[in-house]
Amino acid sequence: MSTRKQLGEQIALAMQEVIASAVLTNERIARSVGLNVVDFQTYGVLVRNHGPMTPGQLAQVTELPSSTTTRVLDRLEGKGMIERTPDPDDRRKVWVQPVQWYDKRVDDAYEKILAQMDDVHAGYTAADLQTVLRYLNDVKNVR
Repeated sequence: MSTRKQLGEQIALAMQEVIASAVLTNERIARSVGLNVVDFQTYGVLVRNHGPMTPGQLAQVTELPSSTTTRVLDRLEGKGMIERTPDPDDRRKVWVQPVQWYDKRVDDAYEKILAQMDDVHAGYTAADLQTVLRYLNDVKNVR
């Protein structure tokens, strides 16, 4: 029987492996469409936000320096993936929002990943999956 400490250590190791796999998978997918992984994931942050953000808000969420955030946004805008809109009430402020963007290679890659995850989920009860979801939501902002 494992102790809480041993289980915590095993979870930490498994999370390291999951993170490494996710980073490398996302790097491969980003590269397949001519993006780097930081640009690709920043676009994902904008999409999941469900509304416009200022570059400063985006820098805060991604923890990227503002100069890096600006360069990322320049590249995403160059690819037609975002648009910048001046704030009508404050001309110093700009809002950034994702533009509907589609690439079959990305869709195919994530479709395969989701199918594999469905196979994994089939081995767990709904209660098990609720526990996993609760745990992931609790640790997603650990830095």
